[in-house]
Amino acid sequence: MNPPATVSIESATPDQAPLLTAIAHASKRHWGYPESWIKFWETQLTVLSESLATRPTAVARIGGRVVGFHQLQPLGRSLRLDHLWVLPQWMRQGVGTALLRDACHRGVSLGWRELRIVSDPHAVGFYERIGAVRVGVERDSIEGQLRELPVLLVPLDPAR
Repeated sequence: MNPPATVSIESATPDQAPLLTAIAHASKRHWGYPESWIKFWETQLTVLSESLATRPTAVARIGGRVVGFHQLQPLGRSLRLDHLWVLPQWMRQGVGTALLRDACHRGVSLGWRELRIVSDPHAVGFYERIGAVRVGVERDSIEGQLRELPVLLVPLDPAR
């Protein structure tokens, strides 16, 4: 087994939008979804340079290479995790954990009390292992197939 990779986290820049979009697509494809679904999710998986200028967004680097990212968005009384994606070859190596911890720290520094996550069903275990609590479900339909997306909350405690 390889030793854990050293992950560095830094703020994203607007010029990284195409790279982050490619990471989101690669990560979503990793779960074996049909290409027609990936196409359906095109807008959701696309990171706009404008959003990188207005929403807290961070990239994870290993050896200088961007291997994942997260993006946050205020949503009512919560801060929403809009994106958290890791390139498949870097999954299960601490990148996602580092990104989620950074998202929580950024949320605390911005004064938010909770981080809301609408999770892909394949990722819910990851979020629960990090301390997210399932609070509900959002229903979605794609090509006539009903999908239930777990909704989770992470309390943002400044002492954490």
